[in-house]
Amino acid sequence: MKKCIRIAACLLAAVMMMISFVSCSGMGTPVMELGGTEITGNMIEFWLSRYKAQFVYYYGDAVCGQYDLDNVDQFWAIVADQATGQTYDDVMSSFIYENAETYLCSLYLFDQFGLSLPKETVDEVDTYIEELCQTYAYGSKSEFNSILEKYGVNRKLLRELYLIDEKVDYLQEYLFGTGGTLGVTKVDKEEYYQANYVRMRQICIFINECPELDEKGNPVLDKDGYTKYRDMTAEETQQARERAAEALKKINGGDSFMSVLSKYDENPSDDSYVNGLYMSKDSSMGTDEALEKIYTELQKMKVGEIKLIETENNLHIIEKLELDEGAYDKETNADFFTFYDPELEKYMTFEHYLKEPLFLEYIAESLEKFSADVKIDEAELKKYKLSTVQANYYY
Repeated sequence: MKKCIRIAACLLAAVMMMISFVSCSGMGTPVMELGGTEITGNMIEFWLSRYKAQFVYYYGDAVCGQYDLDNVDQFWAIVADQATGQTYDDVMSSFIYENAETYLCSLYLFDQFGLSLPKETVDEVDTYIEELCQTYAYGSKSEFNSILEKYGVNRKLLRELYLIDEKVDYLQEYLFGTGGTLGVTKVDKEEYYQANYVRMRQICIFINECPELDEKGNPVLDKDGYTKYRDMTAEETQQARERAAEALKKINGGDSFMSVLSKYDENPSDDSYVNGLYMSKDSSMGTDEALEKIYTELQKMKVGEIKLIETENNLHIIEKLELDEGAYDKETNADFFTFYDPELEKYMTFEHYLKEPLFLEYIAESLEKFSADVKIDEAELKKYKLSTVQANYYY
């Protein structure tokens, strides 16, 4: 069963993937309230414990290496913002507070629209809670509660938290799903595309490492069907740099980009994209530093500008192109507007993908409208910090 929802990119995405909320009295001391919908300190503690575990798992070794720490617990006290004196504990705990406020608004709207979860969804949650109890406490509710107590919740509250995850998904579908009250319009698609995508052509020349070729000049594949690479000699890399300089000189001298590309490009996999290559922040950012670097540089460039960008194993001569209207609806561009959903384990369309950012924008606008009615006990809220909660790797 799905335990959480995906909300955004980079660090904030990791935070939001683990957060949920609840509207239920008697579940702890309220720290946020909107129209009778409450978030309590117990929930904040639980969300912090979830995020702490995820952060330690994914980034613990990296931050210890970067700051020369003996363990990740020392990280929280490091000053993140010299101007304000805020530590990483302050800044990253604040992400949870802010996201909890966003979820507070979402649940309030769920109630205002008179929505309710389907019985099968509730049954699925109950089955999953029972599975957790069996797995971690051999079916003993009292033992399970004693385990959960370390993270600020009990079995009853954990169930409510998972039900709220489902309510958020249901609200998103109600608003922006197929046949939703708002839906994803062509205007929505074009606005997102224009705001988040860049378009380019590139001449790619290998340095440091290149494909291994057979006697016929074809790439050699490994047992999994992927191209095998070999290390280039220093002389080969120098020759590659000279070819890139020569190609750039021809372009600056008046030769068309496409004519130079046809002669110098070493990456034929791009040839099928007749309209160029499209990149968004989601398609480029992440673990691939090369793509992130190219996307960042393209954002700075003007349409028609040409620039040499060096990544670990490639020299990229980039030409920035103007975005063409409706590119997401063209079959030839499909690879750039299809996104993999790890929860569903399948690819989704551009329209399906847009439901989430449109939903978040809608919630942000609603939260701004309701902001005067949101009551937050700042003193009570800030008693809960990442540095003091126990990392929760299981729930």
